[in-house]
This record gives sequence, C-alpha cells and structure tokens, in this order.
Amino acid sequence: MKKLLTFCGLVLLSLGASAQMFEPHVGIGVGVGTTGIAIDAGITLNDYLGVRGGVDIMPKFKVNKDIDLKTEDANKKVSQLTTEINQLNAKLEAAGMQTVDLNQYPGGNLPNKLEVQGKLDNTLGHILIDIHPFKTSFHLTLGAYFGKDEIIDVYNKESGFLKPINAYNEAIINANSPSADPGVKQVVNQYNLKMIGGELGDYFVTPNPAENGDVRAYAKVKSFRPYVGLGFGRAVPKKRIGCQFDLGVQFWGKPEIYVPTYDKAAGTYQYEKIDGDKAGDDAGKVLKTVSKISVYPVLNFRLVGRIF
Repeated sequence: MKKLLTFCGLVLLSLGASAQMFEPHVGIGVGVGTTGIAIDAGITLNDYLGVRGGVDIMPKFKVNKDIDLKTEDANKKVSQLTTEINQLNAKLEAAGMQTVDLNQYPGGNLPNKLEVQGKLDNTLGHILIDIHPFKTSFHLTLGAYFGKDEIIDVYNKESGFLKPINAYNEAIINANSPSADPGVKQVVNQYNLKMIGGELGDYFVTPNPAENGDVRAYAKVKSFRPYVGLGFGRAVPKKRIGCQFDLGVQFWGKPEIYVPTYDKAAGTYQYEKIDGDKAGDDAGKVLKTVSKISVYPVLNFRLVGRIF
C-alpha cells in the first residue's frame, strides 16, 4: 500500500511539473453506486489533473428480526418457586414468624422473544485526486473516504424491554455470591436457575443492567479509509455535461464486532470485541471470514456539469 501511494505521488508531481498549461475549471457532480448517493464539487487543474470532494450519502437501511430468548423453562421454574415461597409465607405469617423476602429470588414473567432492529449507517465524505496519464478521459485515482467507524448497529426496538432479564440475572448473581443467604443459594441451586444469555464460545452474551433494559451490538471499521481506483471521465467535463465512471477499493481495515458480555469469573459487564478464535466453531468461522474483508468495493457512476 505504501509503495502504491509513493508511486502515485511521484506520478502526480511529475505530471504537474510537466504540464504546459494551468487552466482550472470548476464543476459539480451527482452520482450513485456502492457508496450511496454522491454529491461533490470538482476542479480540473489541467488536462492531467483533477480533484473532487464531497459526500456519499448511504440510505440507512433497517432490518427487523425476532430472537427467541429461550426463557420458557426459566419462567416455569420461577413460577413453581414463587408458589412454594408464597405457601411458606402464609404458614409463617399465621404462626407470627418473619416471612421470606421474595425480592431476594429471581422474578418471573421473562419475555420469550426480543424484537431487534439492525441499521446500516455508512455516510462518508471523500477527497479524490484524478490523474490522467495519457491526457485522455482514462484516469487513476488516489484519495480517501472518511466518516463514522461504527457502520452497523443492532439494538432492541422497544426501549427498556429487557429490564426483567436484568433483574433476574442480578438475582442469580447475588444468590451465588459469597455473602448470599444460604437458604437463597440452596433454593437457586435446587431449581438449577441460570443466568439468561447466550454462550458464544468463551463469551457469555447478556444485556448490561447499566443500559436500563436495552441492548446493542455493533460493527466497526476504520473511520479514515484510503482509496485507490481507476475509471473514465473527468471531474469537470470539457463540454457542458459529461459522465464519470469509477472502480476501486476503500481500505477500511479488518471489521470488528462488539457485543455486551458478562465475565463470570471477574463478575463484570462490558462490551467486548469478539475474537473468532474464542467464539466457538460456528460463530468463529463466520467471524474469521468477516475479518478477512479488509476492503470495500467502490463502483460509482456520476453525471458531472461544468460551471466554468
């Protein structure tokens, strides 16, 4: 990559030095392609060099999906537990004795399905230099795209929907802590009550209580993405109206996936970057494949108009 940038820089300098005329022209363009809808302004310095800068607006595509939380078994166990404690409390109250505090135990009515929404957000700015080595419309392009590093966001649609899951998990954590009431710990173990979440290899994926019943996962790439490409057409046409075609790649680095996890050994919640080697067989294969996609293909077609 460094050698390619150095070579293009040398070509740019040599062409600029050898240009016999300096005739700047300014234009605007509108295009469409794999980067979305492009709007930019361009300037041609001479027959060899052109510069364009603008914005690529990617529509924020959204996808909805229901996720099965597999809480039916936990709800049945908690319902049976609650019934037994209520029966015990009735006897204790009748005998004038202290009753059992239900708040120490996991609660029921856990949601069975979670409706999530995934959103793509990849609007970018760009600065591109077109080099026309043969003084024709054919050009080599060097430049960069820049924007947000988080390009995909997945989150629950209904705010606060997972508060019952948070309360249940916190009760399980407290019941298994060294300071827990022995009776509570015994009952939790007797009913084999476990935290609600997903095992992903070495990771335990579950919502963080600090998010107040919400959960999200996201994918990140580099916010600054060098670009190399080629094509036909000029940033500013020699006639009043023209067109420009580009084919190239953005170097956006290895995509990273972050999910909310709970470290059972440390007893902490966090957002973790998932390592494909630690994510289990199926998920690991997918993550390893995704991590190899370090470039984003660019295919654009623009209509350009000359202002002067």
